[in-house]
Amino acid sequence: MHASARPNLAAPPGPAASPRRRAHRLRTTPSTTIRAVAAESLTRVAPEQEWPAGDRLAFSRPPGVNRQLAPPGACPVVVCPGFGNNSTDYLAPFGDPSSSLAASLRARGFDVFVVDVERKDWAKILGGLLSVGFWTQKSTSDPAYTWYIERLDATVREALAAHPGATQVDLVCHSAGGWLARAYLGGALNEVNWNSAARRLKGNAKEGDAVPPKHPTPHPSVRRIVTLGSPHLAPPPGANDATRGVLRWVNDEWPGAFYESAGVRYHCVTGRAVRGVAGPDAKGTLPGYACGSYAQVCGEGGGVEGDAVVPNEFAVLEGASSNLVIDGCFHSMSRVGTYDEPAKDAWYGSEEVVDLWLEYLVRI
Repeated sequence: MHASARPNLAAPPGPAASPRRRAHRLRTTPSTTIRAVAAESLTRVAPEQEWPAGDRLAFSRPPGVNRQLAPPGACPVVVCPGFGNNSTDYLAPFGDPSSSLAASLRARGFDVFVVDVERKDWAKILGGLLSVGFWTQKSTSDPAYTWYIERLDATVREALAAHPGATQVDLVCHSAGGWLARAYLGGALNEVNWNSAARRLKGNAKEGDAVPPKHPTPHPSVRRIVTLGSPHLAPPPGANDATRGVLRWVNDEWPGAFYESAGVRYHCVTGRAVRGVAGPDAKGTLPGYACGSYAQVCGEGGGVEGDAVVPNEFAVLEGASSNLVIDGCFHSMSRVGTYDEPAKDAWYGSEEVVDLWLEYLVRI
């Protein structure tokens, strides 16, 4: 970006409010959410668009946005897939490697590694059915998501092994990959009982040298976390929590940009593309779909703004180095509500969008 268009990356001044308390307050004024979320800490690369008829914004690349190139010695980048996604979605979506997030980053000089995930792997979260926390809405990341965090750890080690001179990676996290990366950073693997009765029953217990060594926190191998449309806050009381308490646990253990003071930089990116519309007339429409999706995340959908899946106010973190909002940017490379149909709209990983947030990896 030209200097005149460079966003202010400073952390918001003053003490941060409780993320959950802020989320509850925002639900009372959904039509003004984007202005109510620590407005002084939000960064824009263009003036906020007015909502047209249809409650849907189109992406337009702002003038003055330069192509961002990896600096010499750039950290390797590890991409963390979102819920229901697989590695191919970021490497060769719909059989087209040239349109992938990985291709866009590599074309700019970054070395990219994607956490190895197949779509069917997400069925592993049903392992949480055996835990008391699943039924009491007080789950931790173990056992339901340990498999994912283990693979993230393996990919970080793979990336560093491929770069002998590097000591840290940058994490680029899509959707649920963002809060799972926060759990990894905070030491979720340190808390796993690798030889529990449940693990022995399922045949995946670990003993002795097979147990992963504990690491300091924050994880010393992570320099920065960039989250793309990640639902960072737990649903308010009374709303359905699809994570069965895991997201609330993450926020209780590591609220906001918890390790900013320890040197880890958090950068949150959220798309403002669809305003939810409630009521029978909206059924079968994009604003109607967005309304239902937002309600799953924040308990309310009518008038709420977001990327068609995650509300803006739930995709930012208190105390982050930056919280960037991009008008017209959608949640996924897939058409809304599907995994197997390409989207026609710009998303966080689109070639025309990535330069808007890549500056956070270029800045040393």
